[in-house]
Amino acid sequence: MTKTRCLTASMLEVGMRYETRLSFSREQVAQYCALVGDHNAIHRDLEAARVRFPDVRDIVVPGGLIQTTVSGLFGTEFPGDGSLGLTFSPDRFRRPVCPGDELHVTLEITKILRGGIFELSVGVTDPEGVRIGSAVAKVVPPDETYRAWWQAHIDAG
Repeated sequence: MTKTRCLTASMLEVGMRYETRLSFSREQVAQYCALVGDHNAIHRDLEAARVRFPDVRDIVVPGGLIQTTVSGLFGTEFPGDGSLGLTFSPDRFRRPVCPGDELHVTLEITKILRGGIFELSVGVTDPEGVRIGSAVAKVVPPDETYRAWWQAHIDAG
């Protein structure tokens, strides 16, 4: 089982950040496309990808794969296990991402809203720090009861 974190609202504050790096393989692209039924040729055929994006070096990673992977960070890393993702509003990607490209993802708490909802700014950059995309997300972190369960069942294992 993948190790997770579990941060409750009382453990979080505006300005807290989480950073990670992501990269996708051709196999992950194929699995994602098969799962969601995305048959766009740019995700499986280099020639098609180059017709759409002449300077691309490989097929194009679907934006949805990047978005769902980033959303998955909410439930595993920040705030972590037990979190509920409410909204994810992405900006358009500024350039295509190819398998093997390294992405730097930053999640930062920007606001604490009513009802225990936290607003996060999501930034996606290349290794040189050039912005590729961004998003705003609203997440409800787990409560103390869930954290106690998590500590007894998940963190202990």
